[in-house]
Formats: sequence, C-alpha cells, structure tokens
Amino acid sequence: MEKSKLGISLNLFTALLYFLGAIGSWGLLVVAIATGYVLYFEESNKLKRTAVKSLILIVFLVLLTTIITWVTSLFSIVLATLSNYNMYNTYVINNNFSLTYLYQLLQFIPQFIEFIMRIISVLIPIIFGFRAYKKIDIKIKWIDKILDKHF
Repeated sequence: MEKSKLGISLNLFTALLYFLGAIGSWGLLVVAIATGYVLYFEESNKLKRTAVKSLILIVFLVLLTTIITWVTSLFSIVLATLSNYNMYNTYVINNNFSLTYLYQLLQFIPQFIEFIMRIISVLIPIIFGFRAYKKIDIKIKWIDKILDKHF
C-alpha cells in the first residue's frame, strides 16, 4: 500500500481531504492548507489531483451556499417589508388573517432551502470522502476538465 510522507495511506489521505471540507465554516481554510501541503510536499500525482479536486468542490459548495443564503435573505427581507406594510395599512387588503399565514409560510420556504443546502454541503464531501477511501473516483465533468488542463 502506497503511503504519503506523513506515513498514512494515500486512500486515507484522499478521504481526509474531502472529510475536512465537511467541518463547517473553517472547512474551506483547512482544505486549502491541506491542498497546499499536498501540492508542495507530496509526490503522488493522484493525491495532488484529488487535493485540487476537493478544494474546487469545497469552494463551489461554499459559494453556492453563500449565494443561496443571500437570495433567501433578500426574499425574507421583501416578505417582512410586505408583511409590515400590510400590518400597518389594513385598508389595503381586508383579509389580514389569511395573509398572516401566507407570509409565515413564505418565510419558512427560504429557511427550509438554506437548511437543505447546508445539509447538502456537508453530505457531499462525506460521500466523496468514503468514495475516495475505496479508490472510486466520482467524475464531475467541469472539475475534471480543469484538472486535465493543468495536470
């Protein structure tokens, strides 16, 4: 079994690179440091390729989560503004009771979308980590094109 310079197997090291991305808000920084170490000190091209792939995947997930959070926050702000407008201007719409529940439902939707996105951004690195440990490479065309160009 091939080992890294740290003394652990390459399978475990590649899995660790993905698992580090599931840490949370610090996951991107930790994966970036680990990728820097792999690119600078390790000699295995497969390990280098996996390190860069994990970094690109984690950056993509962090950006996607951030964009979804911004959009859902903007949606919540608009709904809160409409709700306050309706509350103080009851003459606009007479049926206040049903609109209150509609606003609550519409405010739940962005929270639910954010929750699902955060679960996905943790599950994907974990799934990729287990697959990497078993030496099964998951193909993602746009990431693989980038890697083929530079490795």
